[in-house]
Amino acid sequence: MLCSLPFRVAAVEPVKVTDEGRVSSLQMAVKLGQEIFLDTGLSRPVGQACVSCHLPSAAFADPRPVSLGAIKGRTGRRNAPSLMYAALIPSFAYEDLFTKDGSEVYAYEGGLFHDGRARDLFEQVQQPFFDHNEMNLSGLADLANRLRASAYAAEFEAWIGKERWNDDSQLTYHAFRALVEFLKEPMFRPFDARIDDYLAGNKEALSTAELRGLEVFRGGGKCADCHFLEPTVWTPALLSDFGYDNLGVPSRGEKDPGLGAKIGAEGMGQFRAPSLRNVELTGPYMHNGSIATLQEVMEFYNRRDLETERWGSTDYPETVNREDMGKLNLTDQQVKDLVALMSAFTDRSVKEQKSGQRFPKAPVGIPSTTAKRLYFPDWTHRLHPAYPGLPDEVPVSKSERAK
Repeated sequence: MLCSLPFRVAAVEPVKVTDEGRVSSLQMAVKLGQEIFLDTGLSRPVGQACVSCHLPSAAFADPRPVSLGAIKGRTGRRNAPSLMYAALIPSFAYEDLFTKDGSEVYAYEGGLFHDGRARDLFEQVQQPFFDHNEMNLSGLADLANRLRASAYAAEFEAWIGKERWNDDSQLTYHAFRALVEFLKEPMFRPFDARIDDYLAGNKEALSTAELRGLEVFRGGGKCADCHFLEPTVWTPALLSDFGYDNLGVPSRGEKDPGLGAKIGAEGMGQFRAPSLRNVELTGPYMHNGSIATLQEVMEFYNRRDLETERWGSTDYPETVNREDMGKLNLTDQQVKDLVALMSAFTDRSVKEQKSGQRFPKAPVGIPSTTAKRLYFPDWTHRLHPAYPGLPDEVPVSKSERAK
């Protein structure tokens, strides 16, 4: 993962800031990011917000196959992915490899959206505002004016200063940064699923059926080949390698090239492997929402090439992966056990939200964003024309270092 420099204090002139002042600036970024996430006044026409398509009760995904846009009758063409753990998805990158016959191939990974077109979260949060099938804003000036008319405008102006507040590019840049800081918050990365307990050594954390499912997951189901169970440098398992593949999922609407739109023919129909964390809450499944239940997903992986009429046509049959799935020869019981295992991937803090609770509450002990800021794949904001330059030399506070 590429490292991120510390977040800047958003003042026009360089200022001397205490540890507490720096943390306060970060906290303000998070607060404003949350306000932006919930603000239905930032679409054209008003009524659409980030939360409209990323519901906290659905692990910040959308229970509809595709999301509705701000304009009546318009929809997206893909299923809105979960925002849980999105801040930990590695930046889009590729590795060149040589095969046994000496030819060179490229393995792509990471990036945001199903097709990886955004290199990291900062690039991702910008696009829905200006997508005509989503929030439908006309440009930066449109967004800036709506932010200036928001209920939190005074706080925002105080945070970045009057000069930046009056500059459309600077104002919107800081809005995007605030959204990213919000999505880095511990509640989006709680790691409090039963699979975490099991992998940490609690062998009683999984049921008998789930243990059988885990054996299939690691073995004949080949799930662990792409949905890694190993920890990262500082987190428990993210349950994905974030690589790309064409699974041959049922077509839905116009043909969708996926990664192919970015890299050409070899990537046609390929989409990034999602994390399986909270997967039981994020249906329907696949990039286009074409498969309704986890039971059907497992049956599809197991028998796709044996029951072709059941699943229908796929967009790019010539690039479908037919080596690793489609004829797994799993028994009905093994399929059921895999489905059972998926509930062990659900974070308690998400599943056990109480009625009236706006957001899940992160468990005690999750590292703060400040303490782990160098590990987040967050860097493209430094390429933005409004990037304020070198970071303020402000050390992490003693309390943060102790976490």
